[in-house]
Amino acid sequence: MKKTITALFLLLTVIASSQTKYKLSGVVTNSFNTSETLIRANILYGETQGVVTDYDGHYSIMLAPGTYTLIFSYVGFDKLEKTIQIVDQDVVFDAELNPIEMQEVRVVADIARARETPVAFSTIKPKQLQENLAAQDIPLVLNSTPGVYATQEGGGDGDASVTIRGFSARNVGVLLDGVPVNDMETGQVYWSNWFGLDAVTRSIQVQRGLGASKLALPSVGGTINILTSGIETKKAAQVKQEVGSDGYLRSSFGYNSGLLKNNWAISLAGSYKRGNGWVDQTWSEGFFYYIKVDKRLGAHTLSFSAYGAPQKHGQRSYQLPLAVYDSAYAEEQGIRLAYTPDMSDEKKEEVNTNRTIADEGIGQGLQYNQHWGYLARTLNDPNAKSEVFNERINHYHKPQITLKDFWAIKDNLYLSNIAYMSIGRGGGIRAKNALSPNEDGLMDFQSVYDRNIGQYTINTLYDDTQHAATNFMRNLVNEHMWYGLLSTLNYKTNRWSFSGGVDLRSYTGTHYEEIYDLLGADYYGSTPSDAQLEQVDWTSPNPYRSFMLGEGDIINFHTKGVVHWGGLFLQSEYKTDKISAFANITGALSRYKEYNYFYGISSSIVTDETDWNNFPGFTAKGGANYNINDNMNAFLNLGLLNKAPRFNDVYGYDSELLSDIKNEIIKAIEIGYSFNSRYFSANLNAYYTNWNNRPADNSSKIFNDITQEEYTVKINSMNAIHQGIELDYVIKLNDELDFQGIVSLGDWRWNSEDTFKVYNDNRELIKKQYFNNKGVHVGNAAQTQFVGELRWEPIKYLYFKPRVTYFSDYYAQFDPVTLDGSPSSYEWYDEETGEHGDPKDSWKIPAYALFDIHMGYGMKFGNNFLNIRFNILNALNKTYIASAQNNDAYNGQTYNAFDAKSASVFMGMGRRFNLSVEYKF
Repeated sequence: MKKTITALFLLLTVIASSQTKYKLSGVVTNSFNTSETLIRANILYGETQGVVTDYDGHYSIMLAPGTYTLIFSYVGFDKLEKTIQIVDQDVVFDAELNPIEMQEVRVVADIARARETPVAFSTIKPKQLQENLAAQDIPLVLNSTPGVYATQEGGGDGDASVTIRGFSARNVGVLLDGVPVNDMETGQVYWSNWFGLDAVTRSIQVQRGLGASKLALPSVGGTINILTSGIETKKAAQVKQEVGSDGYLRSSFGYNSGLLKNNWAISLAGSYKRGNGWVDQTWSEGFFYYIKVDKRLGAHTLSFSAYGAPQKHGQRSYQLPLAVYDSAYAEEQGIRLAYTPDMSDEKKEEVNTNRTIADEGIGQGLQYNQHWGYLARTLNDPNAKSEVFNERINHYHKPQITLKDFWAIKDNLYLSNIAYMSIGRGGGIRAKNALSPNEDGLMDFQSVYDRNIGQYTINTLYDDTQHAATNFMRNLVNEHMWYGLLSTLNYKTNRWSFSGGVDLRSYTGTHYEEIYDLLGADYYGSTPSDAQLEQVDWTSPNPYRSFMLGEGDIINFHTKGVVHWGGLFLQSEYKTDKISAFANITGALSRYKEYNYFYGISSSIVTDETDWNNFPGFTAKGGANYNINDNMNAFLNLGLLNKAPRFNDVYGYDSELLSDIKNEIIKAIEIGYSFNSRYFSANLNAYYTNWNNRPADNSSKIFNDITQEEYTVKINSMNAIHQGIELDYVIKLNDELDFQGIVSLGDWRWNSEDTFKVYNDNRELIKKQYFNNKGVHVGNAAQTQFVGELRWEPIKYLYFKPRVTYFSDYYAQFDPVTLDGSPSSYEWYDEETGEHGDPKDSWKIPAYALFDIHMGYGMKFGNNFLNIRFNILNALNKTYIASAQNNDAYNGQTYNAFDAKSASVFMGMGRRFNLSVEYKF
């Protein structure tokens, strides 16, 4: 009887357990835009068993314990297979499906893939971009990436600066849909030209270090790859209105047709913004337009896109002594600005010196901008109305047009061809001669105007009835025409992938200075040079008439730089479930030529041109990733770059070749480890980069004691070592709450001791100059970074996101010539023995933390959606220094003190807010 009861009990237990089911649930999204859920996606978990996602992209299945192979599918997306094990609890699995066009993106744009590509990278999805951007330039949102330091520089709209691992934007490759956009002469990226891209961005991927790009890019520090929306996007439209502090307004719209029945797709977007700027007179006004037309034609996917952002904005161009902005903060940093009763004569002299370096005035405020004043265009009229007059205005329009053909020749053979063109027109407006501020700290334009129309400005040599300008506004014009062709062939087998292609670019940059506003005068004239006098027709009634220049005439300089670039690249990739690896080699030839159309003040037929100067270079890099298990993987990469110098590191202001021109040599190695689970994910990596023959970012002034002349030189032989550790992680505390953290610890130091040569205009050796910056910290970026961001979504579509960003170990930029081996350039120096300590380190800027608050709420109306977002940036109104320059000769700080007194700075921006309302339908 007992045996029967026991058997019956066991049987009932088995039956009960077999009937116990657990819930498998999740959400299915587009991998390129995880905020875009896939409605009615299919999920098969048995031969004839399956479910579809609801209108929020969610699915739910009740399953008995066991192992299941799930197949996720959706029209226009690759299938995804995933093995799920149900044991004794509910399981959540969120699936991200790759658009079919993903293959095109992988071939063209070199997107890194988790657990495959052996590089350190972070991806900013549209959801994060929309929640955190808050009317800032795009680089500012990248501060949520390890090793990135982005600031607004002088505070002007579009003037953002970004560094990765201590490398400036000149050494960070930026791609738009796979097309390089770094300036071909300077390597810079001017973000004001790309306003509005956030409206059409489907992802931004920051690849740190050498990156995954097949092209020979200047990606010493990393690569920023921006991908825009297109044929893979579902049909939708949206309108958005933003209102922010300091008069900021922005109106935007967007439309995506999705894939139409005739295999066409259209994406449109537009935006208009205006604002007064947080910094005085850094107003802005800009437009953005974007059109993309895609067409599937058999095995071809054709794409045409055009976008641009005509804009103009006021600027704060130059750093100033700290005391100019905030005298109390300056005193905290050890700058004495006031006498004390017990102060010695020596200390009183220091106070006088500190007041002298702040010659624009003391304590003008953090929003102070030295580049504006008032002007009434009339003489001696006390009733005349004065209007604000800005001395620093940037205006530019750089449309980019791209035509792309992606041809799937076979299932495993692809050919991509991209032809693109960029047309740049614009420049910067500023005074011809520097103006000193008046007692109010403003530029005295009125006195310039009064002098220009005064009687004493009549020069009878030119004309006895017209007034010559003593000062005027000029426009520094920067135009370019850039054509490019990028062709890539990709072949795949089960485990191997081979790709190769060509990268061709032709760039012409034209630069000249023209008279913009004569400020009341009739013309601008000057004593002609001997070369100009030889061309004068002395038989004419007024032979000097050709030297009387008016608004729109070119003066001072007119140059044209030509860059031809030809590159070849080859890459092989190997992939199994456990191992993936790649090897890449590129070769490139840069050819430079400069034309100088101008001597003296007026247009001339005299033209000077340099010979073609050729600089070959190459890149060799490779890496491997190993998937330890479903949760962990590790990678290693290493590379060697032999990089041609930039155009601006080849030619000086006189079109002469600079001395000691060398290719830059970069050696890099990196290791990384990743762990991923539903509740905790982390990426840890360490890197080492040795950079030789690095050109100084700025020129140096050298004074010759014998000739009593000053020479401008560019040091092209500096070495640096950048090494560090980076960690980013996400902790999902529960379904409503997650925490994102970043830790980045860098150790970036110069490693140079050398002697460079100074030549005169005749290429005669004038002087040899020694410098020693071994062990001095690299400036212009924080070497320590901590970020913490908590996202709480207590109810669906309502979120709160406080964020703290902490930067420290930030050293000022410095001129290497100041470390010239003299006693004052060392930490200590023994006059008798000549023994000395290490070179003086650059000034260490005070550490700071910024607290931002992001929040929002969404409401659903059928298939339509309303988003309301509110952002507070620098919510605690923290006073901090955003960037600094040691011993800044431009402002007279040449004390070689390597402290707060000897530096000029840009102060960071204070509290701002932004409110946006977006309606999607």
